[in-house]
Amino acid sequence: MTVTSVKITSVAFFCALFLLAQVPVYASEEGFTPNFDVQSTAVYLYNMDTGDLIYTLNANERRYPASLTKIMTCILALELTEDLDTEIVVYPQYVQDFLYDYQYIQGHGIVSNADLRAGEELTMRQILYAMMLPSANEAAMTLAHHIGGSQEGFVDMMNSRARALGAMNTNFMNPNGLFHQEHVTTAYDMALITMHAMTLPGFMEFANATVFECPPTNIHLNGLVWTTTNRMLVPDNEHYYAPVRGIKTGTLPQSGRCLVSTATKDGFTYLLVLMGAPYLDEDGGILPRQMAFVETRQFYEWVFETFRVKTLVDKGRHVGDIELRLNMEQDRLRLMTAERFTALLPTEVEASSVEFQLFVPEYLEAPVQKHDHIGEVALILNGEEKGRVDLLAAESVEASYILVMLENVREVTRSFWFKFAVIGAVFLIVFYIVMMVIRNNKLKRSGYRPRRRL
Repeated sequence: MTVTSVKITSVAFFCALFLLAQVPVYASEEGFTPNFDVQSTAVYLYNMDTGDLIYTLNANERRYPASLTKIMTCILALELTEDLDTEIVVYPQYVQDFLYDYQYIQGHGIVSNADLRAGEELTMRQILYAMMLPSANEAAMTLAHHIGGSQEGFVDMMNSRARALGAMNTNFMNPNGLFHQEHVTTAYDMALITMHAMTLPGFMEFANATVFECPPTNIHLNGLVWTTTNRMLVPDNEHYYAPVRGIKTGTLPQSGRCLVSTATKDGFTYLLVLMGAPYLDEDGGILPRQMAFVETRQFYEWVFETFRVKTLVDKGRHVGDIELRLNMEQDRLRLMTAERFTALLPTEVEASSVEFQLFVPEYLEAPVQKHDHIGEVALILNGEEKGRVDLLAAESVEASYILVMLENVREVTRSFWFKFAVIGAVFLIVFYIVMMVIRNNKLKRSGYRPRRRL
């Protein structure tokens, strides 16, 4: 990807980030809650069309992300690769040795792989499919070595990029998400990271694919076939849910089941980050059902059923008035809304219960033209501000000539220069009187008597 492309996608990301930072509609543990028992330990559910944060649970608490980490790894690959089809990546021997030893020590079959072999050569596009579909750990580490020069160098790049995206509670220790005590993030940070990833050309191609047939390589002469770990995308799977698009699964004993996904239905798209869904039973055995898939579907079915877009105020609605001066026929001016305002609300909330709070001057002076901008009105629902709409004058009002003249006189009499002139005149009069008194006193003392005319 070129530098120009990175700048363009960064602009798109910050637009998304602005939406993500808006005041939520019904967000937080204290706010609106689902109609089922949430078993995950951290959740972030966000409407990508309206910018409404619907529900959060422990969204800013640090958790182990497991393979959700690979979303960030994919971001760097897309941003720093000029051509995914010509860039050749070679699987290093040390990565294979490390993962073999790790698998032997950890057990649990947690080192997911794409059956790559040391020395195998693939294009960057192929390595990304290997990383995003079967969640191949060797693909993530191979990519990291290729871009960063070493695992440590790439991890530094990951953390730097995370901070630049606003993910301040994230600390990566590897490119694939294998357990490390200090490898942590939050549901909110993962939402930020994913929102940016979705602005990158090609990302959703990898995140939403269900199968990829890798052509023959220098080692696998018959090629390879990789399928997604996200069974919600696979039509013949019990967890299939048609509205879901992408994005990435993650599983570790320490992190539980994790899933970042989007779902689109009825014209709306939601982003859901779910972390810490149950993975192991009380005896340490793997639960038969993939609870991240189960709970993700519950969240989407709930939100699509529960929330609707409702009109809080129509364009041109009269919502109040304001004191009007300099017109002899009326002393109030009606105000109307400049545009229609809609909001995502629970079905049981009546839009008719909205309250209006005007932010306008104390008064206006005629003349006023219809559609002049006067101020704003805040739309209050259940004590919470849902948004603001500009207020316009609902009519044109001319000024009364007599009142304008009187007001001009008042303005003149209130001006500094008028007051200065009055004070100056008074001073001159007083000065003249004083001078005349002094003159007369001098004349009296000198015995001067004015001559009378015969």
